Amino acid sequence: MAQPTATRTADPAPAAQAPAPARPGPPHTPAPGAAAVTGGLLVVALLLCAGPLAGGAVQEFLDRMAGVFALVALSGSVMLGLATVFRDVLTPAQRQLAQLLHRAAGLAGVGFLLVHIGVKVAGEKIGAADAVLGWGSGDLLVDLGTLAAQLFVLALLTGLWRGVFATRRWIRPFRVLHGAAYAGWAVGLVHGLGAGRPPAGWVVACYALCGAATVAALAYRLTRGRRPR
Repeated sequence: MAQPTATRTADPAPAAQAPAPARPGPPHTPAPGAAAVTGGLLVVALLLCAGPLAGGAVQEFLDRMAGVFALVALSGSVMLGLATVFRDVLTPAQRQLAQLLHRAAGLAGVGFLLVHIGVKVAGEKIGAADAVLGWGSGDLLVDLGTLAAQLFVLALLTGLWRGVFATRRWIRPFRVLHGAAYAGWAVGLVHGLGAGRPPAGWVVACYALCGAATVAALAYRLTRGRRPR
């Protein structure tokens, strides 16, 4: 008696893979909301008033050193920002750490910068309008300090709103505006060395070290930092 032949069922067709979601741009933190903006403005007001409210020896110390701390911290922020593209030297985790330190140093530098401005305005060494607008004090070096402050604040704001520039359409404007920190750093260095009382030797050495390190990092970035691995 003939055996029934087994029927072979066809293998089910593989399920079609869902297409990967389109990536609109690199991952960035979202733009600050109304609460964050309000809190930031309150912090700015407190920093501007910190020096005048301190008084006495603390105010005198901040009058001498707040500008130095600001320029050193901002120099460190510029160097760390340059280091974030050193793909052939730093691992992704190290580059991420450099980015976090870059932001922290930038915030600290602008914080000391606001204290520096508040102390100078309180001591009537510069008018409040001149500190904001610049080019009215009659002293070119002081006006350069105001210009440097404006450029650093611009770089800080574009950094905080980086999420707005997270698409290819806006990446070039972001790089131009955020890159104002380079010009601000150079102008601030001239202001720090020439304005006010003559700086101490260790301050000049610190500025020179920051300047040399920043120029070296910028040269490395332009020559090797953007090469593919």
